[in-house]
Amino acid sequence: MSFSQTSPPQNIAPSAFLSDAKGDCPPDLLARATTGTPPSFVFVRAIGDAVLQTAWQAHAAKLIRPILVGEPDIIAHDAHALGWDLDGIEIVESTGEKGAIDAAIKLIQNGSTTGLIKGQLHTDVFMGGIVKRDAGIRIGKRLVHVFAMLPPSGGRALLISDAAVNVAPDIDTRTEAALLMADLVRKLGQKRPKVAVLSATESVLDAVPSSGDALAIAKAAQAQDDQADYAGPLSFDLSISPDAVAMKKLDADAAVLAVAGMADALVVPDIVAGNVLFKSLVWCAGGLAAGLVLGGAVPIVLTSRSDPPAARLASIALAVIAGKD
Repeated sequence: MSFSQTSPPQNIAPSAFLSDAKGDCPPDLLARATTGTPPSFVFVRAIGDAVLQTAWQAHAAKLIRPILVGEPDIIAHDAHALGWDLDGIEIVESTGEKGAIDAAIKLIQNGSTTGLIKGQLHTDVFMGGIVKRDAGIRIGKRLVHVFAMLPPSGGRALLISDAAVNVAPDIDTRTEAALLMADLVRKLGQKRPKVAVLSATESVLDAVPSSGDALAIAKAAQAQDDQADYAGPLSFDLSISPDAVAMKKLDADAAVLAVAGMADALVVPDIVAGNVLFKSLVWCAGGLAAGLVLGGAVPIVLTSRSDPPAARLASIALAVIAGKD
């Protein structure tokens, strides 16, 4: 038996949950990031339109002083095609993907830069060079990826970890994520962050292992940081919606009620949950995803060619804020 491939019927539309809303990099995020002298950030293998457009845009916005690492002739060619004359821009010569990350790490080691931005190279090569112990970027803390989800109509960010680096983070790693996100929320202007540790339930159930983990994570984080509120387990709706809290008549202790319905940050159980959640907010709510890796000696930005320009600029702004004392 043979099957032929056919096009879907013309009367079938895409999901009605998809949103056309698109957000720009919020002006208040840019304003917070552009106070003081722009820090230097390295673009690791700075070739290709998307990478150089990002570097040019961030430089023009006075967010950063870009250092372009890669093949100088290709950088010059690609920049010329965009209309960027590279006047006053530092270029560090390297060859290939491994050469680019090796050169960037040397710039970190000699104090020439305060942040890394992924250019045109594979993520495994980029992160593989970073996690080497002799690179000096790992400083005892776990590296954790964080997305700051920015609403298209404005308003405070909702942070999510970990959707890109740690596949199945253990309790210690998720506790580190909670603490790192709380610190970033404070730098974004929230004096007392509220961090929810997610599960599918607000009760600890043996049949749902993430619920017991969430309670342990919330307690461990609270013991280390009394300038924020941590609560878990909480379901997604009870983390962000006051209406859900009221309708379900949530009966919980004061620590949980301090976070319920008003979370600034969400700790997810694993990479699948984080990936689904952030993409749902992008595609169904028009959220702008600004992402970076925290926990290292410097902020690390994992931009992608598929990211819209606004998300790439917001990611760099977030990294600048994260790097401030």
